[in-house]
Amino acid sequence: MRSMNRQATKRAIALGVLLCLVVVSLLSEAFVLMHSHHGHSAVSGECVLCAYIHSDENLLKRFGAAVTALLGMIGFFAAPILLCAAFSKARQTPVLLKIRLNN
Repeated sequence: MRSMNRQATKRAIALGVLLCLVVVSLLSEAFVLMHSHHGHSAVSGECVLCAYIHSDENLLKRFGAAVTALLGMIGFFAAPILLCAAFSKARQTPVLLKIRLNN
């Protein structure tokens, strides 16, 4: 019992750290994109800041597409399961469950 509890705790901590890293990454990229065009004027075509901004924009677009696809897949698989559960609960009456109702 104790080892299972430790393993669950370790997994929860790892998931929390992963979630924090993803959130910090997304927020830092959004911050850079929001504040990148203030006072920046690129004259040459080989600007490091411009290349960084373009890579950040692509990263954010990919994350957005991945989140949209993930939510679509969850909805695709969760909807039939929820409908089946709703209809199975609706047909369970005390008579079908053979519950005796006494006054």
